[in-house]
Amino acid sequence: MTDYLLGLDSGLTVTKAVVFRTDGTVVATARREIRQIKATPRHVERDMAEHWRISAEAIREALARASAAEGHAVQPLAVAVTGHGDGLYLLDSQGAPLGLAATSLDSRAHAVLEGWDADGVSERALELTGQRPFPSSPAPLLAHLRQAEPARYAAIAAVLSCKDWLRYCLTGRVATDFTESSVAFVDVSTQVYSDEALALFGLRDIGHALPPVLMPGETAGAVTAAAAAATGLSAGIPVATGLHDVAACAAGSGVVGPGTIAVIAGTYSINELLTDHPLVSLGWNARNGLERGLWMNMSVSPASSANLDWFLQQAARDALAAADPFASLQAELDAVASDPSEIIYLPYLFGSPHREDVPAAFLGLRGWHSRGHMLRAVAEGIAFNHRHHIDLIDPEGRVGSVRLTGGSSRNPYFCQLFADTLKRRVEVPATQEAGALGAAMAAGLAVAVFADWHDAARHTRAEIRTYSPGPQAEALAAGYERYRAAALAMTNRDWTAP
Repeated sequence: MTDYLLGLDSGLTVTKAVVFRTDGTVVATARREIRQIKATPRHVERDMAEHWRISAEAIREALARASAAEGHAVQPLAVAVTGHGDGLYLLDSQGAPLGLAATSLDSRAHAVLEGWDADGVSERALELTGQRPFPSSPAPLLAHLRQAEPARYAAIAAVLSCKDWLRYCLTGRVATDFTESSVAFVDVSTQVYSDEALALFGLRDIGHALPPVLMPGETAGAVTAAAAAATGLSAGIPVATGLHDVAACAAGSGVVGPGTIAVIAGTYSINELLTDHPLVSLGWNARNGLERGLWMNMSVSPASSANLDWFLQQAARDALAAADPFASLQAELDAVASDPSEIIYLPYLFGSPHREDVPAAFLGLRGWHSRGHMLRAVAEGIAFNHRHHIDLIDPEGRVGSVRLTGGSSRNPYFCQLFADTLKRRVEVPATQEAGALGAAMAAGLAVAVFADWHDAARHTRAEIRTYSPGPQAEALAAGYERYRAAALAMTNRDWTAP
């Protein structure tokens, strides 16, 4: 008899429910778009009740599709959730959503950060927690809320993440996992909550609302009767704690230990390297890894494939009807492949890797340039931003390969562009659902399908496509230097600082 696991992957734009066999094979997938609410400048929010409703619909549809594909009713052995990190999902004392959730694209707390940068809080936070706070981190968001909405702040009973909210809806139990716990208030050396960190941010009075911490593969509860009615899952199915989506994507792509850089080209530019000891630097966030004694060094910015989505919406709507809009524009890219155009695109629509609020920009546009030139510049800008991050976490180029996932990894043009830009071998797993698979691996750990993360990776290993640096690498190296110079001019500081 075939056994199944279900991973729910809820990102910034889409929530996906995926049914897997225990060997990592996808049986069925269902997805729903998540509405972003941008009614107020710098606020990027979502309705939490709506978020749960559409996620439950996705689970129900995935189960129905899996049952149709397998020819019998499919129920998973266990379920786990992953979701975007940071942001703020709040519950009141009755367990109800406390207003709209702030997503990780929210930047309302920028003024709080400016103050913390000026008075040394950010510098001390790096030493203590392994990361400087940034606009969508829970610490500045809570500090902003305390100032702007004191009554709402006083009503907070639980501070959750995206995936913690959805798991709460499934189980009725408040918790977080080891990876997610370290987004703001964990001592980087001990890997546990720190009263000193709470005090540093002036948030000691919110400590009661931090959720209990479980390991990603622990059982955090079971599907309740209400959740069963909403999702089609059987009541009582174990629900694993789950994990932050960047850690889930790394695990789902087979990166469960030191030695390979995991790159996720999604809404965010995510570049991460597992280490067996804490490393603190301005260039990355040092957060908890998959288990105690592992740290995930994450160099990130909200500046990756969301730029492609924006460009298609603004300048290539005719391509949106295609199943793969980027592939449908390949002819336009091929037409300019040998053109030495020097357009630079800074992919900072939603933020940059720099402390300053640097905007996105096209530089060097001429009247004879076509849409193909601009699309190529956007793709190159995204790859260049990833290189910026990778040069920070591996400045000497000791790691020879990267494991690439995310929406853009489905396109061979983009994969080759990454290999040429990074001057490293790029490995692309055949599975297109790395985040959901990472969650499913956690579910499998909770019910002893897998012995540990390495065992889970062995059992779910997918075919790998490999791309090596080609003849365009040198030209792109020159393009990267122009990109660096443009970014440096916009930031008005020493490029060697992150």
